[in-house]
Amino acid sequence: MNLPALPLSRRRFLRSSGLATAAAAAPLILPSGLRGQNAPSRKITVGIVGSGNIADSHYGALLGDENVRILGVCDVDRERRDEGAERVNKAYGNKDCRAYADFRELNRRTDIDTVFVCTPDHWHALVAIDAMRNGKDVYIEKPMTLTIEEGRAVVAAARKHNRVAQHGTQHRSMKRFHDVAEYVRNGGLGKLHRIECFIPPNNRHCGATWKTEAVPEGLDWDMWLGPAPWRPYSSLGCHYNFRFISDAAYGQVTNWGAHYLDIGQWAMDADAGGPVSVEGRGEFPSSGLFTNATKVDFTVRYANGVPMHCRTRYEGGGTSRFVGERGWLDIARNKMSASNPDLLREMQAPGKKIQLELSNNHHDNFFACVRSRGKPIADVEIGHRTTTVCNLGQIAMVLGRPLKWDPVKEEFVGDDMANRLRGRAMRSPWSLA
Repeated sequence: MNLPALPLSRRRFLRSSGLATAAAAAPLILPSGLRGQNAPSRKITVGIVGSGNIADSHYGALLGDENVRILGVCDVDRERRDEGAERVNKAYGNKDCRAYADFRELNRRTDIDTVFVCTPDHWHALVAIDAMRNGKDVYIEKPMTLTIEEGRAVVAAARKHNRVAQHGTQHRSMKRFHDVAEYVRNGGLGKLHRIECFIPPNNRHCGATWKTEAVPEGLDWDMWLGPAPWRPYSSLGCHYNFRFISDAAYGQVTNWGAHYLDIGQWAMDADAGGPVSVEGRGEFPSSGLFTNATKVDFTVRYANGVPMHCRTRYEGGGTSRFVGERGWLDIARNKMSASNPDLLREMQAPGKKIQLELSNNHHDNFFACVRSRGKPIADVEIGHRTTTVCNLGQIAMVLGRPLKWDPVKEEFVGDDMANRLRGRAMRSPWSLA
C-alpha cells in the first residue's frame, strides 16, 4: 500500500524526532514497549486515531486500565483531537499525550505499541494497514472496512507483518452471546432452521433541502474525505452522519449488522467461510446527501441450507433469533428469552462437547494477545468474514437481484457488475496498491 508522502513540515518533524528512520525499518516482531526480560510488566502504549463518537466508548475503559497508557490522539478536527488529548492528560495528571492531525505521524512513533482505529469506515483500511506496517498492533472498530477488497488487504497486512488485530465486534466478548453460539453449535436447538437478525432503523435523517456550508475553522475537510469522492461540506454530512452516506459507510447494515450477523456466523461455525448466496431489497432515500438504506431486508444462505435474514425492526433494538426444531432463542445486549425456559437452563449448563473460546472483556482480550502474540477473539479474518456478509447484503439490495457467492474465492459467480462492487477506486493520492 503506497500512502501519500507527509507534507514537508511533517517530514521535518519525523526527521528531527528520529521517527523517520524507525518508519523505514522492518516492522517489529513484538511491540517495542514490550520487548525485554520484564515485558509482561510493561504498560502497553496506545494511540487513538479518530476522537469522535465511537472513541468515547474506549477512553473511559482505557484510562481506567493501569496496564495501558494512551500517548497520542489523532483527528482531522482540531477541536476533537485537542479535547481528546486534554481528557487523557487530565486523567494522567501530565502532558504526555500529544495531539495529531495526521495519522501517519502517530503511526510512526516508536514508543506506541497499539493503535485504535476509530475513524469513519472509509478510513479503516488505510489507517490500520499503515499502523501495522509501522510495527503496531491494531484494534479496528466495526465494520472492519468499507469494502470486501479492503478487508482482504487488512488481513493480508496483519499476516505479513505478524500483527495482532482485533475487530471491534464486542458481542464476542459478552458471555450471553458466547453461550448462545456455543449452544447452537452443540445442537441444543436440534436442527437449525433459520437465524433472524433485527437491526435498528436509521437514527439520523436528511431532507431534500440540505445546503452546502463553509468548512468550520480547524476541520481539514479534504483529509476527512480522504479516499472518498470529493463533495462540498455540509454539517449534515460530517462526523456521526457519515454513516448514512455510502461514500463513507453502509448505514445500519454495517453499523449494527456487524454485531448480530457476526454471532450468526459464530454459531454456524462459518468464521473461516461464509454464505453461498444472497438476495434482498432495500428502501433508499433520494435527498442527494444521505444514500444508505432507510429500510433493510436481505437474506444470506449457507451451504448447509440455513438462511440468515437481516432486516430493520422499528421497535425493540437489535436482536438475533435462532430458530430450530426444538424452539427458538432470542439474544440481545440486555436480554435473553426463549420459546421454552428449559432451553435457557440447558444453554447455561457446563460441560458441552464443543466449547467456544470465552472472553469476558474485548479490551483485555486484545491486550492479552498483544503480550502473548496469540489471535484475539475477533481476529481480523473473522472480522473480514463478518463484514463481508454485511457487504453482500448491501450489494444485493443495491442491485436488487439474487446473487451467488463463492466464499473461497471471495467473488460473485457469473456477475461482473456485482464483482466490481467488491471494491472501489480511492480518490487520489490514496490507494491500497
